[in-house]
Amino acid sequence: MPTSIERTVAAIARAFASTFSSALGSSRASALVPARALAPAPAFALALAPAFALALAPALALALAFVLGTSSTAAAQSVGTSISTGREKGSYYYIGQRLGTTMLMKHGYRIAVETSSGSVQNLARLADPSSPTGLALTQSDALSRFLQGNREFENKLIVLGDAGRECVVLVGARRGGILRFADLAAAEGAEISVDDPGSGAAATFDFLVSMDPGLGSLRPVFVDTMEALLQLKVGGSHTDLVAAMWVQRPAMRSAPVKILLDNPSDYRLIPILPTEVENRKLPDDSVVYTFEKVRIGSDRTDAGLEVETICTRSLLLGSKDKLDREIRSKLSVTMLESGAEVIGGGH
Repeated sequence: MPTSIERTVAAIARAFASTFSSALGSSRASALVPARALAPAPAFALALAPAFALALAPALALALAFVLGTSSTAAAQSVGTSISTGREKGSYYYIGQRLGTTMLMKHGYRIAVETSSGSVQNLARLADPSSPTGLALTQSDALSRFLQGNREFENKLIVLGDAGRECVVLVGARRGGILRFADLAAAEGAEISVDDPGSGAAATFDFLVSMDPGLGSLRPVFVDTMEALLQLKVGGSHTDLVAAMWVQRPAMRSAPVKILLDNPSDYRLIPILPTEVENRKLPDDSVVYTFEKVRIGSDRTDAGLEVETICTRSLLLGSKDKLDREIRSKLSVTMLESGAEVIGGGH
């Protein structure tokens, strides 16, 4: 028995054949053209018209059905949410893209990927009822600090996945006087670059100050990390900048890490030891920081730069108010079945 699509195609084909044959058979089809200008259609054309039309019509009908079906599918997929990630081409941005692709392929659910300055801005968007952001990526320390001032938000979020670990990269000038983390507290009036007010580095520094008020004498400045590295290299006595801080996956060869690898005589990695930093716990009772010896920027051909530092988990969060039960279920299935592919390597 023919399907509804086959019946539709056949009907379109018959209608097209009839119309096409009638058009060829009419020698006075247009009132705009004098009758003498229209020659009768040749007999062979009239004979072949129905067969030609019937042969061509199914293809046209299928194309029409495809267009209508595509439009219907697009309409069904248009309802979705957005995920706040990080800077374009950063690790958070790529996680968002992979999650969006996986959700679209597995469940037909569309997720828009938003760029941002980092964890702090992501959390602000997620907590804002007027923002369409229903998903966000953030560092654990940024979340802990955010919840200190927004306790009501703790019951409105759901943790949908562990997005890997990120570690603090703390850099000083090779000829500078900052040799270890504790030296920063003694550098009264000096500056430290933490990239952007909405970045993970800014959240990390704020969290560290909350645990060690002695760091409060160090002024955070919001300048691009590459600019900060340049100032550490050439600024000398003309700058108050003594260190630059950012947070990333250890193996990631970010632009700042490439500068460190290419200029070992200009910079030093400043270690952060367990005796220098107090630790705290997250709502799930896990610690905010782990103390690890990591290799920054390592790959198969280069061992990278070894340093002892603090690392924190990255989390994929969802808003219970903005995501309904069905969507949270689909996201949970995706992260359970394809979490490793979504998060990617290097964590």
